[in-house]
Amino acid sequence: MKFDIIQRTPLYNTLSEIGKRIFLPEGIFYWAGRAKKEAEIIGTLGSAYGFEKDFIDGGNSDWLPCYLKEIPKYSRFSVKEIIPYPSIGGLLETREIWKDWIIKKSLYGEEDESLLSRLTKYITTPVITGGVTNGIFQGCVMFLNPNEYIIMPNKRWGNYDNIINKFIGAKTRTFEFFKNSEMNINGMKTAINEVAEIQDKVVILLNFPNNPTGYVPKKEEASNLIKMLKDSQRTLEKPIIVLVDDAYEPYVYKDDVLSKSIFYDLHQLDENIIPIKLDGITKELLLYGGRIGFITLGLKPSWIDNDDQLQKLKEEINNKLEGFIRAAISNCNSFYQVLVDKLFQENSMEQIIKSRDQVKKLLKERYESINFELKKIKNPDISIDPNSGGFFVFVNLNPDKIKAPEFANHLLNKYKVGIIPIEKLDENINGVRIAYCSIDISKIPELVKRIDLALNDF
Repeated sequence: MKFDIIQRTPLYNTLSEIGKRIFLPEGIFYWAGRAKKEAEIIGTLGSAYGFEKDFIDGGNSDWLPCYLKEIPKYSRFSVKEIIPYPSIGGLLETREIWKDWIIKKSLYGEEDESLLSRLTKYITTPVITGGVTNGIFQGCVMFLNPNEYIIMPNKRWGNYDNIINKFIGAKTRTFEFFKNSEMNINGMKTAINEVAEIQDKVVILLNFPNNPTGYVPKKEEASNLIKMLKDSQRTLEKPIIVLVDDAYEPYVYKDDVLSKSIFYDLHQLDENIIPIKLDGITKELLLYGGRIGFITLGLKPSWIDNDDQLQKLKEEINNKLEGFIRAAISNCNSFYQVLVDKLFQENSMEQIIKSRDQVKKLLKERYESINFELKKIKNPDISIDPNSGGFFVFVNLNPDKIKAPEFANHLLNKYKVGIIPIEKLDENINGVRIAYCSIDISKIPELVKRIDLALNDF
């Protein structure tokens, strides 16, 4: 495939060498797709098919992918829906539904017609990934070469480092996440300027609500962050890629903070600040084992001259994303793709949100309870990071007196409480992540009481 349009955009120059190289060749899936439409006898795709009666006792005369007779009793889906290979980028119906879901999550109303129109037109149709983790991995590989830098806060999900440093061989430029209980936007700006001196692009990874802290920017903080990125891009005249990890997107518990993904505000910018949305069913639909994620790119109107070029650009981007999936995992779990399709087809988005809100209500009550209880601890050697959503709260410990792993071990051995210690002294991190998402509200006071007792032991 030729990439005539994408090569004319700032997006192309931000791609890693792998990102520039990768494409989906006209292989099995291309010819299988054509054969499905054009052929009378199909001998393309490597799946065993037969008349059901020939391999299932009492089967009918339907031509089906061969399957074990025990499988259907575990699902009401038809064999035709869950047994065949899905397409590389995922079932088109599921991808299109998820695009509608992304538009729904923008919270744009009738008064936001121009914003809604731009969002609908200038994002790619999501490509399905093997969970949000695989989406993060794919996004990083597409834009980072070995030894190139990505900017992240010091407090972040540990698996980012596994993907970026150990797998890709890229480097992280971190900044202190908080200053005076607010996001350290100036720290991020310094990191951007430093990276821009040695690279032709800037790559940033943001995660709100944040794992491990539960932080969500206040609305004013989010506005200041957007302004800083705009000013930086204009000054540096280099594209800024922002990977937006939206794993915990819907779980926001306060009214004065950003109520939706920062992807939407970034997408509306005319500057070459290119947001990439990474979300999925894991937390949003509470299907943890489903391992279905989505990667969606925000495009800029200035990149193309007409609708034909826009369509071609989307096709070229889709080809590269599918080329990566084909090379890495071939395709993703078809059962859960069908499940998501059915879920949205048979239920309104409002109904799905209403059902999820029952869980969100539980989590919000736990969030309020654990923050209330933690404030009762009068100990100068701890502090609580700002948190407004997600599944976690982070307690900082004085590294001169209490080492996080030692504290976690002591808390577990003596008080039978399990939490996650995080110690990165070179990045000024020494504390514990408490996942209140999995603790009943009735046990939270006792949990905090035992933490306080353990602190006193030190």
